[in-house]
Amino acid sequence: MLRLGLAPMGSIRNRFYATLKAPLSAKIDALLAKSSAEQIYTYKPSRLVKTGSWTLAGVFAVYGVSFANWSVSSSLELYKEEKVSYSWDKWWNHPTLLLGVRIAGSILLSIIPLALSTLSIYVPSRIATSISVLPKGVCQISRRALLSGKSALTSAPINAIVRNNRTRVHTGVGPQGTEDKASFAFLLTDTKSPWWNRYYVVNRSGKFWGQDGRIFDVLFGGESVKSLERSVDPVVSTPVVEKNSSHIAKLLEQQSRSKLRNPAVNARDIVLKSRNE
Repeated sequence: MLRLGLAPMGSIRNRFYATLKAPLSAKIDALLAKSSAEQIYTYKPSRLVKTGSWTLAGVFAVYGVSFANWSVSSSLELYKEEKVSYSWDKWWNHPTLLLGVRIAGSILLSIIPLALSTLSIYVPSRIATSISVLPKGVCQISRRALLSGKSALTSAPINAIVRNNRTRVHTGVGPQGTEDKASFAFLLTDTKSPWWNRYYVVNRSGKFWGQDGRIFDVLFGGESVKSLERSVDPVVSTPVVEKNSSHIAKLLEQQSRSKLRNPAVNARDIVLKSRNE
């Protein structure tokens, strides 16, 4: 099995957790030294996410349509009564104007549940199922399509994928150092894509490359390797450097000029791909 590239599950688990001992600088060097695509994140959404999102979308849609139907019918009935029974001396009391105001209010109030219905389907489709780094600083993100649920791939330069400056992936809590009581996920933004296709939800419970969330802070947050290696205690805060296009370029240039900083560390043994998991 080893010759075919498959390792026993016990061996995979041991190597997977052994990467915690490797320094962050060695992990970054090993990642940038890859000559083929390397998966740095994987996550499998549960069936409840898909089933629950469509159920919630249906509930909001039914509520929105029902409310719109009831409010419009009520507005028309009031219009008929006011037009026949009431006299108006002010222009703002005119039945036609009042009908228009009521219809507009009904539409606005109906948009809220319909928008929530749309978001219930849209947001799960933005959950990242895998993230890979390709040679020459290209990032590939996989998610599930909006309606079909099939895998959809998007490729973009790494310097175009950014993480919120106020959100850090590495918290120092949990086996991967990515757990956070305040949030179960964080956002990655593709600045080169239109607004409806630029946001990706990354679940903190997914499997990170090297069992280390700091990889994301370096690649997508613009933070320096040295500052992250010093911040062992999650309480200690390090300054966040604003990510720019030269951040990844400097890492790639530095890697191309030198090999691994620690010659004793084999790039193949630092991180194991999780394709078969």
